Amino acid sequence: MSKKIRNRTRTTQIAVTSLLVAALLAAPVAGAPATAQAAPAALQLPAAGIAGLPAAAATTGTTAQAPAVDAKAVQAFTDEFFARKDVKDILSGAIAVVVKDDKVLLNAGYGYADVAAKKPIDPNGTLFRTASISKAITSTGLMQLVEQGKVDLHGDITKYLPGVNIVNKTGVPVTVEHLLTHTTGFEFTDSGTDANPDAAKPLSLDEFVKRNAPTVVRKPGEVYRYDNLAFNIQGLIIENVTGQPFEQYIQEHVFAPLQMNNATYLLDETSGKKLATGYDGQGKPLGAYQLSPAISPDGSMLASGSDLANFMIAHLNDGAFGGKRVLKAETAKSMLETHYEAAPGVPIMGYGFESFFHNMQNGQYVMGKGGDLPGYHSWMWLIPEHNVGGLILSTSDASVELRTLYFDAFMDRFYPKKAGNAPTAPAFTKQQLTKFEGLYSSLRMPLMATKVTAGDGVLLVDDALGSHTLKPTAPLTFEDESGQIAAFKEDDKGNIAYIYYSSPDSLSQKLVEKPAYTDVQGDSPYAPDINLLRSLGAFEDDGAAAFEPERAITRAEFVAIVARIAGIMPSKNPVAFPDMRDHSLATLVQTVYELGVLTGVPGQNFEPDRAITREEAAIVAFRLATGLIGAAPAPAKLATAPSKWADDAVQFVVSAGWHGPEVTKDASGAAEYRPRASMTKQEAAALYGTLLRGILGH
Repeated sequence: MSKKIRNRTRTTQIAVTSLLVAALLAAPVAGAPATAQAAPAALQLPAAGIAGLPAAAATTGTTAQAPAVDAKAVQAFTDEFFARKDVKDILSGAIAVVVKDDKVLLNAGYGYADVAAKKPIDPNGTLFRTASISKAITSTGLMQLVEQGKVDLHGDITKYLPGVNIVNKTGVPVTVEHLLTHTTGFEFTDSGTDANPDAAKPLSLDEFVKRNAPTVVRKPGEVYRYDNLAFNIQGLIIENVTGQPFEQYIQEHVFAPLQMNNATYLLDETSGKKLATGYDGQGKPLGAYQLSPAISPDGSMLASGSDLANFMIAHLNDGAFGGKRVLKAETAKSMLETHYEAAPGVPIMGYGFESFFHNMQNGQYVMGKGGDLPGYHSWMWLIPEHNVGGLILSTSDASVELRTLYFDAFMDRFYPKKAGNAPTAPAFTKQQLTKFEGLYSSLRMPLMATKVTAGDGVLLVDDALGSHTLKPTAPLTFEDESGQIAAFKEDDKGNIAYIYYSSPDSLSQKLVEKPAYTDVQGDSPYAPDINLLRSLGAFEDDGAAAFEPERAITRAEFVAIVARIAGIMPSKNPVAFPDMRDHSLATLVQTVYELGVLTGVPGQNFEPDRAITREEAAIVAFRLATGLIGAAPAPAKLATAPSKWADDAVQFVVSAGWHGPEVTKDASGAAEYRPRASMTKQEAAALYGTLLRGILGH
């Protein structure tokens, strides 16, 4: 397999990881099909040496003459791309936009705005859910207030948020800059399960932020963790400082001067008629759905291709568009400069913009913004050095990889990788590499774990996406066999504390090894899964000496594990099940219920302290796999038939191998799952442990 194909395979897997995160952070809104989350001071520019081009972009010497980036070449390239069979096979609808200097080189639709009706895409009028691209617009509005001296970039955010109870356990204030760079240190950065209990009265932005007021548990500015809540807080700051509703301020100060004539943060009857249909992974139309809050600075913007073209032109031209200015030149430049790095030369964040897909940038300095909501997936990128920007947005969960395929091909065509004398890679001994060893867990979604082991001059990595070999390229950066960059980050004592590799949306923290349970033997076939889940905080039993591996696990205990390893903010809504009121695990069970994994009827009892049966546990795993990542049912030969309602789930779990050695096969190959037996704690650990490794196909 060629390096390029391997590179695409891994990038696709990472895209699926992002989709899993987006899916887990989606939740039902009452009355709607689904929801997602989706003091005066002068502007101070970043210190020299942090901003601007990373060292990795400094190599020179192009291997081949690239075609000029002009309208004819870009149109021909894009037509050629969408004619590819692998692209046509996954395409429902898409918009592609390319700009250069102050001109739109391409603004074209491919596929359909509505597949069944064969409704064509109007690049100037059809609206698309831009998802998190909304954040860049929100940050543009906030930076206007910064340059006017109405908001202090480095000031404590609490002075702009009266009535919002932010608990800070670090003693270090969260600043506006931290909001812009996803480095707030909030305990939870998503509020995906916060369904509005009154659909007839949508939550205002002020109500939403107050209901989800964060607790600061990590030193602000230290670590990167994708932060939807931070951008909704930015929107509330705009409201509180200007005295205008967020959407009115953005309309007057961003949309109007940039002639973003169709853009809106509100899905209503008018905008809904222009919205391109989104589709799930099987091609089923998703229908219109509202977000919570309905006007979400972090992700609810609807826009056309021409709207986004104008926005890119403004940022590439230092805040100017059509003779008008939305930002001062120095402000616009600062938004595209690097303000947070995973390691030297590996930029992640500007202000409201991000640098993803480093292995596809071909040595160029790229800042952009991606977005994911059910049925809509996008990537907008800017190359400041060349004054070029692009956008690809697709309308199906089946085409989540379209953005990386297009961006990769675009960069290879117009900005092929530069040749030159690469810096001499450091040579490490196996002993020197031991400092990188350990189990790392994603700060945003703990279930995404990465194991790093020292080899002879290389690091060996196992994660949900497979096994990989990392070769050193710099003291804290490595590259795998597909070209994907892995960056390590030290704590303030110089110890390796984080890795940035498998998931673009968060650093992963090195876990402190916890002592083994006294009643779990090291040679037990269940020990690896039990220890993995304990490291991930699945049991929330720090300090406990015994695990009780053969004790039956209760329904509430089993379900609570889902909420803990998903890293989701516990629900603040009233408990749906009467017998869960006042229960210690009530908020966690309610959180999983709102994810759609539980289908109990509100008002009926949940029976939280009854032992969960093995077929009931299979139902939970089955819904996680099929409902959140679109896994298809799979048949298996069973020795004992489960209850009819659990048949598909048990077959799926057995087929996937999501169980421990307690499942055996007879001479005919039929698996004995014991569906009606109570599940023990060690069996639950085996189910979740194998699920974590199997949910992404590894």
